[in-house]
Amino acid sequence: MRWKIEVSYKPETPDAIGQGILQDVTDLGLAGVESVHTAQLYWIEGDINSGVIERICAELLADPVTQNYVYSHSDNHTSRQSDDTIWTIEVQFKPGVTDAVGDSVLKGVRDMGILGVQAAQTGQKYRIRGSLDQAKLEMITQQLLANEVIQIFEIWQG
Repeated sequence: MRWKIEVSYKPETPDAIGQGILQDVTDLGLAGVESVHTAQLYWIEGDINSGVIERICAELLADPVTQNYVYSHSDNHTSRQSDDTIWTIEVQFKPGVTDAVGDSVLKGVRDMGILGVQAAQTGQKYRIRGSLDQAKLEMITQQLLANEVIQIFEIWQG
């Protein structure tokens, strides 16, 4: 079974990475971006149930003081808000590219004594609010968020 986990900052915790990307977008000369929020993505594959995933999230992947997490069985895109000014971009490594953080997560899971996990992969999620079109979003992604030599990305509204 493949689980998708999203770890993001709590609303009261500043997202310094998102704020830095917002400044970088401004430095590119692109207008219309109001905010950027980031999340770390993890895909955990193995013969494990939701109780084990909950433990991995709470004890290994998220800081309970500053972060929230959600998890699901699938890679389906779920939108928290139906707002046409919000865009989501997910970036992850191409198959075959070494994912050092994913390898560390896998080691951490095994160090916790959890068996049955075969693989762990990581990625980033960006939620961008603003008046943007597909061309601007692709420019932002290609110049600031992803390295197309080793990463793939997907952009959708919502």
